[in-house]
Amino acid sequence: MSLRLICGKSGTGKSQYCLEEIKEKIKENKKIYIITPEQFSYAEEKKMLEIIGKNAVIEAEVLTFERMAHRVSSKLGGIAKQTLSKAGKSMLIYHILSNKKNDFTFLGKSKQNVEVIETQITEFKKHGITTQMLEEYLEKTEDKYLKAKVDDMLLIYKDYENKLKNNYIEENDRLTILANQLEQEEVFKDAIFYIDEFVGFTKQEYNVIKQLIILGH
Repeated sequence: MSLRLICGKSGTGKSQYCLEEIKEKIKENKKIYIITPEQFSYAEEKKMLEIIGKNAVIEAEVLTFERMAHRVSSKLGGIAKQTLSKAGKSMLIYHILSNKKNDFTFLGKSKQNVEVIETQITEFKKHGITTQMLEEYLEKTEDKYLKAKVDDMLLIYKDYENKLKNNYIEENDRLTILANQLEQEEVFKDAIFYIDEFVGFTKQEYNVIKQLIILGH
């Protein structure tokens, strides 16, 4: 599938243009998916029904990346492990901080540090930052202060990933799993994808989009 960009300022009718185009493509018996952020999915479905009509329910579908991940993993596997809840993540991080407190230069096991580390791990996963990448960065940086902070974070991140392995799945890993599984999923093969209402993408989302371009029509 080729990539096409529909550009314009906010309110100039980009979504309307896409829906009108989808209305015509449905007549060609094309399977169509509209991918939106979760907070826009209901509004997109409503607009789709208003503009396209009842055929929209059968031939076109609004999805989020998260719904797509759940659908694919439910069919192909990958979500059999228990999903670690937000509370579970906080408890795991607190446990790591407690056990390794003597190894850290900056970090302790305070509630504030648990929240900071949880946010940082989420950002690492969304943007594809691995423990190996952090190790490579440590070898290159000469800033002693920054190096000490990254070294603490690396210790936590490594232990966190090891404790997840074979036991739990972290919600922020779902899109990484999706990108790896999409080439095996026939239901999306030769489909047409419209991606709307996003203001930006994480590296995980870019990897999913790359696979959709390969799969799509």
